[in-house]
Amino acid sequence: MKQEDLLLITAHPEFLEAAIGELQRLDKRLSLESLLSPEVALCKAPNVAELMRTAAKVRPTFVRHLAPVRDMIDLTNTEQDMGRIALALADLPSFALLERGQRFAVQTRFVQDAQDEEGQPISHVKHPYTSGQLNQQLAGAIAEETGAIESVKKPQVIVSVLCTPDKCYLGVSTAEENLSAWPGGMRHFAQTPEQISRAEFKLLEALEIFGVSLPAQGWALDLGAAPGGWTRLLLEAGLNVVAVDPAKLDVRLAHAPHLEHYRGYAQTYLEEAIRKHKKFDVVVNDMRMDAREAARLVGQASRCLRSGDGFVLSTLKLPHATHEINPLATLREALNILRKRYGIVEARQLFHNRQEVTVVAAQPLSTQM
Repeated sequence: MKQEDLLLITAHPEFLEAAIGELQRLDKRLSLESLLSPEVALCKAPNVAELMRTAAKVRPTFVRHLAPVRDMIDLTNTEQDMGRIALALADLPSFALLERGQRFAVQTRFVQDAQDEEGQPISHVKHPYTSGQLNQQLAGAIAEETGAIESVKKPQVIVSVLCTPDKCYLGVSTAEENLSAWPGGMRHFAQTPEQISRAEFKLLEALEIFGVSLPAQGWALDLGAAPGGWTRLLLEAGLNVVAVDPAKLDVRLAHAPHLEHYRGYAQTYLEEAIRKHKKFDVVVNDMRMDAREAARLVGQASRCLRSGDGFVLSTLKLPHATHEINPLATLREALNILRKRYGIVEARQLFHNRQEVTVVAAQPLSTQM
């Protein structure tokens, strides 16, 4: 098998099969070779580079990260592995992407719960080197050899290294082709003393992934706001916020300026807001409800969204798959509901999402009732 035919796909374990299906719709010749872990699949396709470029344009919902496999080497689990990996990388044709002045990052992942080609677990092996040590050695060698500049946060080129207990998978590609500039699509944020809830990371990641920015002024509507993590971020951006939730907000928001807390239900507030012709620049929603009900609620909120640059960000909670329940069918129904109200609807399963996806919607349709 030619190595240029191989591709690593990363997704949430619950949605890995769906992620592979998304890529098969782009190229029906793509096939699964093996599952390296519950969230990483090794696949085969006739033209991996073309498939990655197409995926970068389409932006699949469930695929978090892609990486080409241009070489595979057997690991001896000795310190000599690091030198052998460096030599194998330097021999790759795609190593030529690492030109002088190019920003690059080495992304090393260790898969400890790996499976063999028959799907059986491989016994746990502790490597005599850490991912950080491997990153540091490879990055230093690349910078010295090519003149490229290491840039972990904003790379143009990514060197992908995935190690199982017995093999190492290597590739070089652009950050755009990988769908994410972060290893495995795992976007991490630093916790801060002001943080109210971990749900804040979902909003931060969504803004980054969808390429949208909170306006520096105006009005935001936070549906199902308690305990107030998303509200805090909206206030921090400079927005006036209406936080809607019958529950209390975090005590740190008790006397926050530019904040109105509506102690009631979202449906009731929206009916009042529509009747009073209130307009918002941003509407967000992270309530625990069926995805279709959330879509209907967010669809109704389109009547409160200011025309122009206004947008909606909402999570859609999906059920776990059973013989009777298909979460993908639920998602399709929810997205169809949203498309009846908005001209732009995009959905992604983010790293900070769990059994859910996040959607951005904009351009409310003038035909709505």
